[in-house]
Amino acid sequence: MKVSTALSVVDMERCFLFLRIIPFDGFDGGGRMFGALASLLVVASLVAPSPQAVVETVAVAGSPCGDSALGVNCRGYFPDLVEDPTTGDLLLVYRWSSEHAQQESEIRLKRSTNGGVSWSAPTVVAKAANTDYRDPSIAAIRSGAHTGRLLLSYFVANATTGASSASRVRYKDPSMASFSGGTVVTSSNLVAPYTTSKVVPLANGQVLMPVYGTPVGGGPHRAAVIVSVDGGVTFDGAAVGRQKTVASSATLPFQEPAIEELQPGHVQMLIRTTGVGYQSDSYDNTYMSTWTAPFSRPERIHAPELVLIPGTNLYPVLWSEPNAANTLRPVKIKLRRFDVLWENTPTRTLYTPSSGWDAGYSSTVPLSSTQLITAVYDESRRAVLTLRYGTADVD
Repeated sequence: MKVSTALSVVDMERCFLFLRIIPFDGFDGGGRMFGALASLLVVASLVAPSPQAVVETVAVAGSPCGDSALGVNCRGYFPDLVEDPTTGDLLLVYRWSSEHAQQESEIRLKRSTNGGVSWSAPTVVAKAANTDYRDPSIAAIRSGAHTGRLLLSYFVANATTGASSASRVRYKDPSMASFSGGTVVTSSNLVAPYTTSKVVPLANGQVLMPVYGTPVGGGPHRAAVIVSVDGGVTFDGAAVGRQKTVASSATLPFQEPAIEELQPGHVQMLIRTTGVGYQSDSYDNTYMSTWTAPFSRPERIHAPELVLIPGTNLYPVLWSEPNAANTLRPVKIKLRRFDVLWENTPTRTLYTPSSGWDAGYSSTVPLSSTQLITAVYDESRRAVLTLRYGTADVD
């Protein structure tokens, strides 16, 4: 049977049920089906990598806050990693506070000069009275006019009431001693857009921010993207043509979207909902106009991330997956390939907290084409941990 060679991975995934009843041998390197016979599709396993395969380091240990506004005993939450393109160092940002929410907090930064083996003392990047800094993420521009620029994004909330306000972004060029002040992210149709994942510098020079929030007219959260045309200094979604809704529903909330540019012009988004996760894709740099209709993934996905390993066809997908009773939230990973279906990619358990749901929210950076480092937090251990492992350990 002849099948069009124009099928992309997402095309094949959306046709998964159709493919299950058509025999075929496999895929070639370009993602094309060939042959006439095949076995049933393989069910993804949930095997954890062997303990000796993962090297765990306590990057941030809990300690007395030293500032009564932050509480009594502080710990790190919501870590995020990036490689500084100027120095090659790893940078780790995280929220520092004594409570998960409704407590004054700081954004802190640590640096590793040895690939995550050890970490520097922290520096405070953001702090203000009665302000809770939520879900900091850090990204880097690696080419073009703004090479070396670091982009820090987060949203803020009232530390007393928990009421959230719009996201902010700060930048730092190699010539700057510290990050800029926070610039408010605006939206054309969301009351106060939240961002919980990295902004993504694109091959065409623009920078894309995944956001979600309550529509101006009310209703469940929507997921959207906002584009920056000035190297990530501003994200003005209120301007014409600068924001695009990706996923919305009258009944289902779409939250915590994460994106990655898998190939030039192809942006993929994973999204959290109240149940399973959802995916949407945009092709040919049409992210301001056209996305595929969101379709579900079978897993319960919180805080997803997609990470492209440069120079390969690999892009690890990680998420925090609460159990049915919502009493535990381990971190899962799929080492995806461009030409292999989601369903054919094994799911591994990368990290399981010792107890409790308040854990996970991974952030991953390739150390090489075969080595990864992932940061997670675990409230029960009062720590931010980094996990170093090989791609073969989770394949």
